[in-house]
Amino acid sequence: MSFSKSQRAWLLYDPALSAYAMIVRTVAAPLFLAYLADGVLSEAKCTEYWGYTCSIAGLTAGALSVFYGPGIDAGRKKVQTVGIFTALGVISTLAYIFVPHLGVPQWAPLLVMLISFTGMISFMGANSFYDSLLISVAGKSERDKVSSWGFALGYAGALISFLSCLPFMQIAEGRYFFPAAFIIAALWWTAGSLPLFRHVRESAAEQQIPAVKLADTLKFIYSQKNILIFLIAYFLYIDGVGTIMMQAALIAKSLGISGNNIMLTILALQVIGLPFTLLFGYLAKRFSAKVMVLAAIVIYILISGIVTVMSFINSTSLKIAFFYTAAALIGTAQGGIQSLSRSLFSRIIPAERAAELFAVYNIFGRFTTIVGPLMMIPLAVHLWEKAELGISLMILPFICGAILLAKVKVPEN
Repeated sequence: MSFSKSQRAWLLYDPALSAYAMIVRTVAAPLFLAYLADGVLSEAKCTEYWGYTCSIAGLTAGALSVFYGPGIDAGRKKVQTVGIFTALGVISTLAYIFVPHLGVPQWAPLLVMLISFTGMISFMGANSFYDSLLISVAGKSERDKVSSWGFALGYAGALISFLSCLPFMQIAEGRYFFPAAFIIAALWWTAGSLPLFRHVRESAAEQQIPAVKLADTLKFIYSQKNILIFLIAYFLYIDGVGTIMMQAALIAKSLGISGNNIMLTILALQVIGLPFTLLFGYLAKRFSAKVMVLAAIVIYILISGIVTVMSFINSTSLKIAFFYTAAALIGTAQGGIQSLSRSLFSRIIPAERAAELFAVYNIFGRFTTIVGPLMMIPLAVHLWEKAELGISLMILPFICGAILLAKVKVPEN
């Protein structure tokens, strides 16, 4: 498989982002929050507040990207902007280390949420402009392949970086796991970003496009019904994907699954995810990217159904078996639905408005969750004191997203 130098540099940033997503956002940060919140917040409230943090950070990052995206497009400053967000993200990741040493245990959960808020803004902001660079490094006929390989390498990078954290689980009864995880994530993010800053440049065609206002961006989207329908569909189904991943570690903890087994489960997801992401990219050539995204949505509807059944089972061992089954299915679909949605969106938008439109895409997008954490999870906690039933409620958004996606028209290569 041959890639240009700029494509290889672009591909290497996905593992850098994925290390943060895997180590910090999915595992270390929520577990660190739960550890410091012990005796301060209930498990259900801890899960609820973590969801609020993720949602508000996502909305903030998306708003910043949309507001500044047009000017960044016009000035060809997407790579520079990725660099700014990367620096802020690395600093915030290292900041976790100092929280236990401040001597304010009652405020420690709030500090963790504030640091997570900053880190996720940085992560999602960097991701937004990184995604928009796909148009600069790959032609339309290459984007499914390049995007799929990006996510596949992301799984590999997440797996390798996370494996390097595991030995610290055994040192001094795991006391050094959290600081080691945060340091490794920060170093990995830094190292993976260097090739992109050196070799990726925006295409000259984008240089002449003048900056536009946010109102113009929204007006343009509204005038392009195909783009609008896709974004609404994407908002509905990807919100469920993000909600499931953000809540998985805390739900596993509430089931009594040990920290070591949570780590092993997440590692297994990376092993499963890598080949299945490439498989989705290969099948997209035969059946189209849209068909494969629809197939992934069906898998997520099945996952939500499994979580629903799991919630009403009394046997702990059976609950855990259902949880592992759902986790395995996540591994088969997560990379495919994200990579092909990204390449699908790049085909239906004009290249000259890539940054501003990908900013909107990421508001609805990849790691921004709104419906789940702000509505479904709190509703489930309020009604049943079971955060996992919030996942069950995501079945409806998944179905609505699939129906709308089926209406999207995708131009041929």
